[in-house]
Amino acid sequence: MLYNKFMNKFVIFDLDGTLINTLTGLTACVNLTFKKLGIKYVYDKAVVKTFIGNGAKILFKRALKPFKEFKETDYDLFLKCYEETQYVSEVYPEVEETLELLQKKGYWLGILSNKPDEILQKLIKIKLNKINFIVIQGQDNKYPCKPDPKLINEKIIDKYSLNREDGFYVGDSYVDGELAKNANLCSILVTYGYGDMKAILNTKPNYLIDNFGEILKIV
Repeated sequence: MLYNKFMNKFVIFDLDGTLINTLTGLTACVNLTFKKLGIKYVYDKAVVKTFIGNGAKILFKRALKPFKEFKETDYDLFLKCYEETQYVSEVYPEVEETLELLQKKGYWLGILSNKPDEILQKLIKIKLNKINFIVIQGQDNKYPCKPDPKLINEKIIDKYSLNREDGFYVGDSYVDGELAKNANLCSILVTYGYGDMKAILNTKPNYLIDNFGEILKIV
């Protein structure tokens, strides 16, 4: 086998706000849940955007807080609505083409998201089925959410014997920047996602990009 200079390098991606624009679906999910709970309030996308970043449960708690006390039964309903509403989401420009080029060059590609794992798996099969991700890992209730590095360390980096010096984590938020630092990976943060720019800059990302295709100039 010929040596491929890229074959040891790996790139792990966040999902929401990085690969796929899920804001429409998340907003619909919150509002559908509220309707079923009898809460007569409708959130707009701009507000729901501020709830994103720490997993589905935290998102729901933030949305629910002004109206009623959080209950696990309400969260179960939220997850059912989540399943119904996510597939209207759209892949961001340049994402699919860039991932295909990285794949052809021999990069090891993966996804680590705080999104519920079952929904994440289905969404990738529907929206990015041409990409051979080595691992697609969503929220695992046995592990803390990002930016805690335990999940990425144990179920991706250590499991697949990856060298951190060859790795990049690509995301759109403060949470993603902190995860990259906590896992000793090079961070690439996008400006078009859901993260607050001031908070993003506070993580001192290695790279900040406006278009997904710029990744090709970095990795």
